[in-house]
Amino acid sequence: MNQVFAVPEFNKFVIFVSVIAVLCGLVFWRIRSNKPNHQSQQLLIPPGGVRIFIAKSIILSIAVGASSILLQYAEAIVDYENEQCEEINHRNKHQCHYDGYTSNDIGDQLSGFLLNQEVESGFVIGQELSHGHAPDGPWFWLYYVLGSLVILTGFNLAKRRYRLHMANLKHVEEDLRPVIRQLANDPRGVIEGRIQMPPPVESSKPTSREIRRSAVILFFCGLISVITMMSFFDLFYAIESGQVMSQEHNGEAVLLSAMALGFNISGHTAVKLLSANYPGESIAGYVVEHPSRAQSPASNIPTKATSAREVLEELANEMRATRVESEMLRVQLSETRIQVTSLESELERKTTELEAIQALTHDMERIIKQSEDSSNKNLSLMDSVLVGDSLFNGDKIDKQVVNDPKAIAKAAIEAYKAGRTDVKSAELDF
Repeated sequence: MNQVFAVPEFNKFVIFVSVIAVLCGLVFWRIRSNKPNHQSQQLLIPPGGVRIFIAKSIILSIAVGASSILLQYAEAIVDYENEQCEEINHRNKHQCHYDGYTSNDIGDQLSGFLLNQEVESGFVIGQELSHGHAPDGPWFWLYYVLGSLVILTGFNLAKRRYRLHMANLKHVEEDLRPVIRQLANDPRGVIEGRIQMPPPVESSKPTSREIRRSAVILFFCGLISVITMMSFFDLFYAIESGQVMSQEHNGEAVLLSAMALGFNISGHTAVKLLSANYPGESIAGYVVEHPSRAQSPASNIPTKATSAREVLEELANEMRATRVESEMLRVQLSETRIQVTSLESELERKTTELEAIQALTHDMERIIKQSEDSSNKNLSLMDSVLVGDSLFNGDKIDKQVVNDPKAIAKAAIEAYKAGRTDVKSAELDF
């Protein structure tokens, strides 16, 4: 005799809507995950807090529901084995020759729970399938429980990496505060090696453990989807053979489709959280990859034929751009010529001054030589003298200079320049 227990009934015929919802959800998720995005290739963004909370709530509900079904299934096995013992007049289970879930051996308990073909969970969908893959057996719900535990551990593992990364960023920020104060007093301290910067925090990437956990989660998502669709296919075959769908079929279809959809949503959310990259100190935003030189020519290939008018327009644009550049170069050339003229005038003035100093040097050497031969005249004048009259027999400088070699030299240069100017003026008048 088969022991069954009641499953709560839902509203009527929504199996078609449920199946369409599952397919649309999977297709939408696949399109979104395959959407090209250069930013996500560099830095995978983790899901938001609200989405994580909803995913955790869904998976917890699924785990509780699957666990309750397994507990009721275990009670049904106990009742079945007790009835078997009563039939052979063995009311003490320790003396009962029937070995199964109610025995004291762990191996017999596991085999009696997982391999029992007589007790059913009460689901009518998928009854023609193998007991290990149908909803009326324990394996179907055990997959849900194990998968839910794996998804919850995936959430905890990703949360642990996020907290560790935030703690590292905070620790480095605290280490940078005294360094900033030192940089205020010594701006070149880091460059010259007097101030040591703390090591930067790199971006946090998924570890090998998180990658393996993601693979396990995706495996359970695929497994749940496959066995759920197998149950629906069995129901479709039954309907095609003439079986009439009842309210119980509709309720179970809604339950199975909702659980499969919720399990996949939570699983893919956990995988996305496990695969997220958290930016370090050196990443201020998302880096957009520039196309390589090998790819850039392919992207510039025209999609339509080019006309002669378009070519002429491009040539006109290039001519205008070249004309603007030539005007800019012409202005720069004019400015450069002005600067060159100014430099040439300055160079000529300096050359004249140098010639004056050289001529005065020769005159001074001559005067010194004469003063050494004569004892009546020397450069050590005790009284104030007229530089031009006393030294060079000139009359162009009437400035009175006291015994100061530097002042005498400057006055002599000015006198020479004035005399040279008079000579040039006389030549022009002539």
